[in-house]
Amino acid sequence: MVLFRVAGEALEPVMKTTFAMAEMKERQDLQRLLRQRLDVLGDDLLFVAEEYGAFHGSQRRIDLLAMDTTGQLVVIELKRTADGGHMDLQALRYAAMVSTMTWDQLVAVYAEQHDVDADVARETLERWTGGEPDEDRQLADRVRIILASADFSTEITSTVLWLTQQYALDIACVRLVPYQLGAEKLIDVQQIIPLPEAVDFQIQQRRKETEKAAALDGRDYTKYDVTVGGTTSTGLSKQTAIKTMVVGLSGSGLPRTAIQGATAPKRWHAVQPLEGESVQAAFERQFPGRGTGYWFDLGISDEQGSWVMPRLGGTKTEHYLSDLVAAAPGHVPASWSVAAVDTV
Repeated sequence: MVLFRVAGEALEPVMKTTFAMAEMKERQDLQRLLRQRLDVLGDDLLFVAEEYGAFHGSQRRIDLLAMDTTGQLVVIELKRTADGGHMDLQALRYAAMVSTMTWDQLVAVYAEQHDVDADVARETLERWTGGEPDEDRQLADRVRIILASADFSTEITSTVLWLTQQYALDIACVRLVPYQLGAEKLIDVQQIIPLPEAVDFQIQQRRKETEKAAALDGRDYTKYDVTVGGTTSTGLSKQTAIKTMVVGLSGSGLPRTAIQGATAPKRWHAVQPLEGESVQAAFERQFPGRGTGYWFDLGISDEQGSWVMPRLGGTKTEHYLSDLVAAAPGHVPASWSVAAVDTV
């Protein structure tokens, strides 16, 4: 590919160069620039970490680690050379090693790299994937790979094509071609594998596979019956069961500290709404960037303010329900049970 500059009535070629001649280093320059504009490699990518290397028994580090909007991790390997070196083998190793990462580990990595607390990290990742707060969230075993280099040897392109066609691995090759235009440095970004025309199709296929996996992963949709005092609510989802128990116990006079102690106490927040301001608006003002993965309508207030708690549920639902019941003995009768199968 040749770039041309329109000079009056003529086309003048722009001089192609190399990253070495342009005095652009791999980590200090190329990696830094791509980290800041990861959408150059794909507009569905969220930057998670750079130089990630928390692997047991290995000193290797991933150039850039990202996550796409389907919730898959993306390993990005960079080279400024004209042949790509052995980046295909390196990236495969990294993908295998990072495939064991859990959602909680991802949250911790994002929080450390971006210097935010775990709640902000968790909500940022959840918003990127378009999902609701879910304590059962898991990362897929499949990992995408993006190879970005000044060019690729036939060995690399042949290997990538074989792996994508025979084993359905999601690997992209992006060519980064540097040019010099006077004092300006230009980079022409071209995705050569897969062809750009096939990208939308691949994204649709990934989303379909993600939805199919979610439908087949054995998720637990158990419903619950909750009784507080003389009131029984039936057929509740996991989150609704916990919220119903919390609100019922609070309304019966159980101290907030007892309820909070039974339900992820460190994730509760007290807010002080201004006149005419809602609890949610106060929360967003006092804790910007925390997202909406909280209950704002608990109606629990004291001298510290109006209390907000996270939307709890998932595999710990029965644990939380049992702890709430245990917090109420002698105060108000409370119990829970698994709802009958035919309960709607």
